[in-house]
Amino acid sequence: MHTILLLHGALGTKRQLAFLADGLDHTRCLSPTFSGHGQGEVPPEGLSFDLFLADIDAALEKESGPVHLFGYSMGGYAALLWAARHPGRVASVATLGTKLLWTEDGLRKELARLDPATMEEKVPEFAMGLAAAHGPARWKDLVAHTAALIERTAAQPPLTDAVLAAIECPVLLCVGDRDSTAVPGDTLRVAGQLKDAGVLVLPRTRHPFEDADLDLLITQLSRFWEGVAPEE
Repeated sequence: MHTILLLHGALGTKRQLAFLADGLDHTRCLSPTFSGHGQGEVPPEGLSFDLFLADIDAALEKESGPVHLFGYSMGGYAALLWAARHPGRVASVATLGTKLLWTEDGLRKELARLDPATMEEKVPEFAMGLAAAHGPARWKDLVAHTAALIERTAAQPPLTDAVLAAIECPVLLCVGDRDSTAVPGDTLRVAGQLKDAGVLVLPRTRHPFEDADLDLLITQLSRFWEGVAPEE
């Protein structure tokens, strides 16, 4: 099997996908932490998908053959963008909970969630986890930069019709049936724009990664990867 690159979501680090990596027996997994996350400072220019794509470039610098990309949420968006730019280097893309279409209402809901004061009041354990993962002095700044990135993405989505059309490899878009962020209907609509895409709807699953049934996800991902024709 080719190398699998695991890409975490917004406000996460590579540790977010550690349990997934552990479950993929006999598989070589790489998992970078995106710039501005973890112990890395947000650069002066802020966060951008170009920055994240450069992180993927660095993670795969020594890989010669095609790789499988798996991305959760924001990581899935970056994976699709990278696949469009590097068609010969990607064997497949799988995503989970990736928001692919934006509306004004959806944007407002996401920005409302990205308020540090609200996080500390309503989900204090989550806020404490962000402080532990990114540093007590950095996590609120990361949240603000993430909100700014989401606003720019909603205003000018990098995954245009032309970019989606440039993705040559097989794609599996996974989404929870109760995911109010990625939205199953939106995921199905975007799948129809891709050349070779399937959709997996996970039962009784909301957006947070820890809500997913990892045994089911690993089984379905393994079947997907096994079904991808090897590159010549």
